[in-house]
Amino acid sequence: MNTIIIQNTRSIIIASLAALAITACDQSNQGNEENEHAAASITRDAAVPITTTSDKSRDLYLEGRALLDDLYFVEANEKFTQAVAEDDGFAMGYFMQAATSTTAADFFAALNKAEECAGNASEGEQLYITAAVAGANGDQAGQEATLRSLIKLHPKDERTHNQFANFLIGQQDFEGAIKHYGHAIKIAPDFASAHNSLGYAHRSADDLDGARAAFEEYVKLRPDQANPYDSLAELLMEMGDYDASVTNYRKALEIKPSFAASYAGISINHSLKGEADEAQAAAAEMLGAARNFAERQGAMFRSVTSHLFASDPNAAIAVSETMMAEAAAEGNHAAMGGVAEYMGDIMMASGNAAKAEEHFDVALEHRLQADINDAAKVRAKRAHIFKTAITSMMADDGEAAASRTAEYLAVAATDGTSFEKRRAHELSAYLAMFKEENVSAAAHFDNASQLNPIVLYWAARVHKDLGNLDRARDLADRAANRNTLSGNLPFFRAGAVTLLAELSGE
Repeated sequence: MNTIIIQNTRSIIIASLAALAITACDQSNQGNEENEHAAASITRDAAVPITTTSDKSRDLYLEGRALLDDLYFVEANEKFTQAVAEDDGFAMGYFMQAATSTTAADFFAALNKAEECAGNASEGEQLYITAAVAGANGDQAGQEATLRSLIKLHPKDERTHNQFANFLIGQQDFEGAIKHYGHAIKIAPDFASAHNSLGYAHRSADDLDGARAAFEEYVKLRPDQANPYDSLAELLMEMGDYDASVTNYRKALEIKPSFAASYAGISINHSLKGEADEAQAAAAEMLGAARNFAERQGAMFRSVTSHLFASDPNAAIAVSETMMAEAAAEGNHAAMGGVAEYMGDIMMASGNAAKAEEHFDVALEHRLQADINDAAKVRAKRAHIFKTAITSMMADDGEAAASRTAEYLAVAATDGTSFEKRRAHELSAYLAMFKEENVSAAAHFDNASQLNPIVLYWAARVHKDLGNLDRARDLADRAANRNTLSGNLPFFRAGAVTLLAELSGE
């Protein structure tokens, strides 16, 4: 499991919120040169200070950070919570409490406390917090400037390079991320977390051999921890070695029976093999091991996706309704919004545009009531425009489709995050397909997220229609077999497999 892709073990809603704090901005060439120069003579010193008035608080913080490095979010959060109880002015304690929180309310409450207490902290710690706040507010230019300042101030701290690399991953600048994970490893060869993230960066850059080497090194460094086996298992799943993947997931669970991501991976492996009952059994195991609301939601979500892989949307909706009821009982509007949106996605995939739009309306209502900041609510409104533009196309309402698409493109161009700008290309591609303008659609798909199985599937279809069969075959293969943890994969995986077989002459 990657520290960046935390939705694998936690609520899909809080994961999307936390991702706001780890979404990168574009790197200029000048910035790259500065960062490489700063890291040219790196040695293990000059770390960002840990500023607290309590030795006990510092010890708890370091224990929590070590747990977080091994992806033990629940245990780490307990340590950070204890650390700020010992020193209620400990800014970085609150920062890390936010990073490991499991609800939107807790995330923003802790981040607000970190910002409030930042005056007690060192300059480097303040930069960490400022960058996170900028991310939560969707200010990616501010994130970029702040992270550059952080590296300039502490060029010999492995964690500053690791943090900047995480942001570059969010920007899908995988080569830049690989460089900075490399800097982190040069400073601290035993910094296992950087080897893990390096593996994910190589994997996203389609360098599976490089990814495997990084994950195997990660296993060597941390053979007694669960996550190294989980990460290797995830790569093996993407390589189609499902049985070996399950074996490694089980190794992770032998070490840490509550390691939720591994149950999720086992469920997905069985789904990809067409073993629906076994997939549901793994989701049930995950639910049985759940320790909190977020992990229960994550387990039920994997039940939902396994039903979708098995082409049973009615069963998926039934489990989603249970998720919604539990979120309502918690008063968690952020989670309710996420569940409602995914229910809308299920309806879209089932061809029911009207019902999908109803769910998207409900999702927006809940997100506007949620304990999230105003910037997140603005992005929720934009997401609603994006989704309903697609339902308009499905309903053959060209006027509404064009109007909603134009509205989304305008806000994405002026105020959008990098994620939203890629979504703008995705939406433009769908509108071009709606107008039967496949050349334009193909160009826009090339600029949309290449980690989204839906984008890859429709891009394959477009290139097939254009006669670009080699390109279509590659896209169909990636749509069917890559990004295996994506919640979007179940919707078009069967179609991608069929298309790939057709393009391969099978």
